[in-house]
Amino acid sequence: MRIWAGGQLPLREFLKRVYHKYDDNTVSDTAATLSYYFVFSLFPFLFFLATLTAYLPLGHSVDTLLERIRPVVPAEAMAVIDEHVRALVSRPRPRLLTVGLLVTLYSASRGVDAVRKGLNLAYDVKESRPFWRTELLAIGATVGGAVLLLFGIAALVAGGDAGFWLARHLGLGSEYLFVWKWLRWPVTAATVTLIAALGYYFLPDVQQRFRYITPGSIGGTLVWLLGTWGFSAYVSHFGTYNVTYGSIGGVIVLMTWLFISGLIFSMGGEINAILEHASSTGKSPGARTEVEAPPPADERPSAMPPGAAASQTAAERSVGSDAAGPH
Repeated sequence: MRIWAGGQLPLREFLKRVYHKYDDNTVSDTAATLSYYFVFSLFPFLFFLATLTAYLPLGHSVDTLLERIRPVVPAEAMAVIDEHVRALVSRPRPRLLTVGLLVTLYSASRGVDAVRKGLNLAYDVKESRPFWRTELLAIGATVGGAVLLLFGIAALVAGGDAGFWLARHLGLGSEYLFVWKWLRWPVTAATVTLIAALGYYFLPDVQQRFRYITPGSIGGTLVWLLGTWGFSAYVSHFGTYNVTYGSIGGVIVLMTWLFISGLIFSMGGEINAILEHASSTGKSPGARTEVEAPPPADERPSAMPPGAAASQTAAERSVGSDAAGPH
């Protein structure tokens, strides 16, 4: 059996490469790092999102926002999010659109920037874009993601209300409510897939054509929805986080869910890179374009584990300072 990559990659070899990518690139460590950044960026992002919802024609905008994300977040984690978001937006709206909101936006973009670094490692490329460009990219992706989510929420609300009005006049109100209850899941999946596809396209420092449907975006979204459902069921029926961790049990559930989410979408980027590198028309590992020759293997990020480069540089500086000192 062969999978998509120009028909050149047997399934067994693909699975072997996925395992090696997971192990060599320490994807679980990357996911742990992402969960740390996501915890600090999640509430600023939701704060920014809740601020923007106030300018949409939605009644009870914060309630609408929280209700739309509630089905895809474990209940214990949602309780933490609900409490803090309501506390954040309890201040008068004019005070939100200040310098404090810009600081909030920058804090929220740190999670996106961490994803960029993980995707660069998946493609085995060093970041070549200037600092200001990567910062603008992270902030722009954060704003773009917020706007996309808001449009999705507004479309769900407006479409639901308009559809119910029409169905009610046709005498199909109850049938419509049943269909709409299940229709929101494909809409949610399509929105998450689009956000993942845009992230896989814009964030890594490689040139590629935009594809909405990729193994990483489709597979990552489906596995994420299943993983969220499975983790929520586990926490509800078997988890003892509140017993073990006490009052911070909800925070631990939130961090675990963020870790699972980061792991799944990081592996989605790794899988996209594996298939890209295996294709006869794709880029070589370490190359940014199809026509670019990759750098030597010992000059790529995969040549040493994350953090080793900084340690090596520090060691070289230490040796250099010792050599420059008096004898």
